[in-house]
Amino acid sequence: MKGKILLTAALTCLCALAAPRGAEALKITIDIPSVEESVMESGRDFYVAGRIDREGISPADQPVDIRVEVADAGLMRDNIRRPLRVVESRVDSATGITPRRDIYFRYEGKAPWTKLTPEQLTLSPPPDLVYRHGDPDSFYDPRVKAAVTEGGYAALVQGGCTKDYDSSYRELYGEDLGWRYYRVTVSARCRGELLDERYIDVMFGSVPDKLLSRFSPPAHMKKATELARAKGWRVYRDPFPGYWSAALPRPCEIPLRWRANDSLEYMSGFVHTMLYNIPEERCAAQEVELGRIAYEGRLFRGDEIFFYCYDIGEPSLKYAAWDGERTKEGELTRLEEGELLRFTRAEVGARPKSYYPTENAGVVDWNVYDSVAARPGESVTLYGVTPPIQPMLSDVEENGDGSFTIKNRIAGVRYRLEEKSLGELIELEFPTGLERFYDPRDEKWASPSIYEFRHEIKLPAAPGKRLYTVSTETLDSRGEKVIGGETLFYLWLRPEK
Repeated sequence: MKGKILLTAALTCLCALAAPRGAEALKITIDIPSVEESVMESGRDFYVAGRIDREGISPADQPVDIRVEVADAGLMRDNIRRPLRVVESRVDSATGITPRRDIYFRYEGKAPWTKLTPEQLTLSPPPDLVYRHGDPDSFYDPRVKAAVTEGGYAALVQGGCTKDYDSSYRELYGEDLGWRYYRVTVSARCRGELLDERYIDVMFGSVPDKLLSRFSPPAHMKKATELARAKGWRVYRDPFPGYWSAALPRPCEIPLRWRANDSLEYMSGFVHTMLYNIPEERCAAQEVELGRIAYEGRLFRGDEIFFYCYDIGEPSLKYAAWDGERTKEGELTRLEEGELLRFTRAEVGARPKSYYPTENAGVVDWNVYDSVAARPGESVTLYGVTPPIQPMLSDVEENGDGSFTIKNRIAGVRYRLEEKSLGELIELEFPTGLERFYDPRDEKWASPSIYEFRHEIKLPAAPGKRLYTVSTETLDSRGEKVIGGETLFYLWLRPEK
């Protein structure tokens, strides 16, 4: 659980520059952590990375090593330099960069799907893989996790959350990086001579508001990040340690490291969760972030974990209007606390079996709750969302790779259509879940979403007007009723004149 003290924008880190005299021949920058992400959760690991401007001098002629120090910012302002963490590179004296022999390409902690050649990794070495050739035990030493290339550098600083994972952390450090201001100082030296030095102040504590969302497709990513920017929520863009992608064709993943750091950020503060396009598997939003939240029992906290959906079910939607095709833009809106089912729209009339969100939706009723009208025998297709529920803790399984499996959620919706004047009752039950298709040429590829649904109700073809009172209830994975999914709306059956 996060503490009640939350950081404000006024407490974001101070990024400062401090260059020694005579450093004109070489300059370094600190690009990571960025100023926007210089507030981190207590205990976080983090990368320190930046550029090296050698001003035309080759690394071989001027071999530069990087030293990263993390110290108490208050003491540093008083000129008391007592580093709590020190990470140093060791470049090859002949080439001036981190040698290939100091990169552990065969590390088994890499994800099996990380298909990168030694040549690719040598050009942009993940600091996680650096060690001292000839000393196998040095791979576990957090003080050597720094790499230097011709144009840049990167270092891994461990704060404590992965101290038991392939690290001699406990033997070296007495305490984790906790709630405090720290100064991260990066110095560039050549044969002992200080060429340049930069620093950034960071805060370890709690990020007040953060976005939890899948960032595909691009239209959704644009809307989600625009909302986050307008609201002042954190969007995590700096790479998490264990997820190195700079100048690589694909990321070099160390799942146990990056997932531990990613999920840690969601253990405090207000989490704003977008219920769009989240699958059950192979998705960090579900298996890492929501999984950790459920594992820690935080899904109960309706005052801290907020859920959002598009008011029309999509970022935008084409539909049939009286004057031809039009497009309606969707807005991300927040569900009420305890609200476990929300309808986003109804499509009236025959619809394709497969759902293509980029195609015309036909005749659409944008507000289900003020009643839906259709003709006898027509179909009404209802769209909506059902947010995650907090399962019993025994129903959240830790998978051993930094991910979690949530074994219970809202898995079904039961409808009761009652025509009271005729004594007619129709009961229907549908599973939750929605599959989006984007390429008509390949219907084998679908994008599943477990917190959304698409339910087609085929209306009776009986003549005459009818008014159905439609009520709903939600069911969990075991078929048991979940309180909070009760809704009510009217469904008019109106014959053509």
